[in-house]
Amino acid sequence: MRSKNLSCCRKNRKGFVLLSVLILGTVLISCATAFTWFVRIQVRSLGRQRANLEARTMAQLFANNVINLLGEMSNQFKSDNPTQRWFQPFVINMNDLGIWVVQVRPLDDKFPIGNLFLPDKNTLRREFSKPWEEMWDKLGHRELAMPVLDFLDKNERPRVGGVERESYINRPPLDISEMLIMSEDITPEILYGGGGRKGLVDYCTVFSDGRINLNYAPVEVLELLPGLDSGLAARIVSDRKDKPLESLADVQTLPGASPRTAIQLTNLVTFKSRYFELRIESLQTGDMPGGAAFNIIFDRNSRKILRWEES
Repeated sequence: MRSKNLSCCRKNRKGFVLLSVLILGTVLISCATAFTWFVRIQVRSLGRQRANLEARTMAQLFANNVINLLGEMSNQFKSDNPTQRWFQPFVINMNDLGIWVVQVRPLDDKFPIGNLFLPDKNTLRREFSKPWEEMWDKLGHRELAMPVLDFLDKNERPRVGGVERESYINRPPLDISEMLIMSEDITPEILYGGGGRKGLVDYCTVFSDGRINLNYAPVEVLELLPGLDSGLAARIVSDRKDKPLESLADVQTLPGASPRTAIQLTNLVTFKSRYFELRIESLQTGDMPGGAAFNIIFDRNSRKILRWEES
């Protein structure tokens, strides 16, 4: 009987050992598999990091060259306009570093929300008084014309028809979207538009030296400027594709311009830009991953990058 029990114990022990070996083997295989996947993930991660670093380096190289080139060319031309070839997309083949698309676009093309006031930072520039109110009419919120000026000006005293709140920044915004965050009067629809209506971003920019480049301003901005009705604004947009404007004298010769058009636009418009948007994008070729894109805004006068966004 005892012999029989010992035999059973030995069988159970062998079964236990076999089960233990199977479990251990499974664990080892799982660990090996997990380690393999970990290594693969790390290698891929390092590969992505290397690719991102290479893409960022290339973007910096392109940006420096574009900024310096436009800075050196600043005084050689009377205008920045759509006919100039350096504002068209450039496709650059860098061989092992892939194919890149580079395009630069002048800004200063909308109402300068950071330069609406006189040097006291409180008094609205006279030339912007009527366009500012008409813009809010277009947005469907005339009642916000004065409160938003209170939001932007330097002091904490409300204007007639305006209001001052504790949340008001009382300074120009660093970005248009800051108005959505800091002003309870501005809704996403007012800021970005909707229902077929334009938004504040379609009319205003923080990147401007205080005047609007007539060669790039959208028609909705042009038609709000004094002396430019919707017909004349549309003509400017159409004609500047082939014959850009270089001076107020050119504006005065346009069919439909009144004898006072140039005078009304003085101190309001320009034909050159100070700020530019640079788009740099890599295309996938061979082993070089594509999809990296960079949106850069720079100041031509100082040759400094003001904003760098990656996607």
